[in-house]
Amino acid sequence: MSIVAPIPDIEVQSSRVVVASQAWFEVRQQDLGLWNDVLRGTEGSIYQYPFWNEPYRPLWLTPRYLAWGTQDRPLAFVAILTLGAGPAKIGLVFRGPVCLRRGHQLSREIVADLLTWARSQGYVFIRFTHSDQQVLHQLAAAGHAEDFDGLPYFLDYPVLSPDYIVEQFETEEETQAGFDREARRKLRRAAESGYEFTASDSPEALLEHWDLYRDCAERKHFRLERPFSVYQETVRLAQAHDCVRIYSARMNGKTVGSALVFRDHTTAHCLLAAFDAEHRHAAVFLHWHAMRDMYRQGAHRYNLGPGPGSLARFKRQFCPNPVCYPGALTLVLKEGWFRCWKKVYPVAKGMRPTLRRVISCIPR
Repeated sequence: MSIVAPIPDIEVQSSRVVVASQAWFEVRQQDLGLWNDVLRGTEGSIYQYPFWNEPYRPLWLTPRYLAWGTQDRPLAFVAILTLGAGPAKIGLVFRGPVCLRRGHQLSREIVADLLTWARSQGYVFIRFTHSDQQVLHQLAAAGHAEDFDGLPYFLDYPVLSPDYIVEQFETEEETQAGFDREARRKLRRAAESGYEFTASDSPEALLEHWDLYRDCAERKHFRLERPFSVYQETVRLAQAHDCVRIYSARMNGKTVGSALVFRDHTTAHCLLAAFDAEHRHAAVFLHWHAMRDMYRQGAHRYNLGPGPGSLARFKRQFCPNPVCYPGALTLVLKEGWFRCWKKVYPVAKGMRPTLRRVISCIPR
């Protein structure tokens, strides 16, 4: 089956597709690598890429990948993380579905067919998130929708906090014009201090720096959202598509800062960052060189991630106006089952801190 080659011609060729043959079909496991490359040519979020979703399997989530259209002319894609089995499934869609035709919106037919497929597969409800409010409106119009997070676990982090996203430009001067004066001063001081910048896409590099991430998390009193094994597997899968870098700042041969960054077609996403307590200036230095390296690879936006607490003050140095996202949308597919779930929802939500601790302690 050929997937990659026909995608650029979708807009030209789509009028020839026989509508009756268009439907959601499951993507074969052996084609997932091709789909990572297909999505690289779209505006789809990294949260929909197979290399992002496959590592969730050890966390009791089964990714299912669907495409809509025909086998040789798919027009939409969605990755659904599935919890449960048989007639009691819950689906999680992070920043999807994805329209594969640039400049087009998902049609009512595509959305309606997705819900029909989900009902046939035994899903009780599917929780959707998306950065585009219009997509959520389309989904809500297709059935019984509720504006709340139907499952208080496994967020497409960050949903609950705005992102600090740096818009980059061709020259360093243009890009730095959006920084505040303090950030530019720290960059000058870091350059004078003699920090060295290195980059790798190897899973072994993440292992080498993992103690720094763990120590920084303990010092800053936050919890790493996933076990090391999940992060490392994501790096391994993304490496084959040139979508990951582990950046580091070094001083006198010692690593004093590290950042784990993934990218999709438009945006580099800093998933983790950690720094030695005695080298605070390394943080600005490392993010600056990481974002410029990602710009040269084609990702013109650099997402520093959310800024809860004191992190907001640091990230505002680069981006004074964070980007807010719409809240989660839950589409109900089995009314009776969903009413039962809502009765136990407060208990399930209260267990979220415990579950997070369990997941973060899964051995690597």
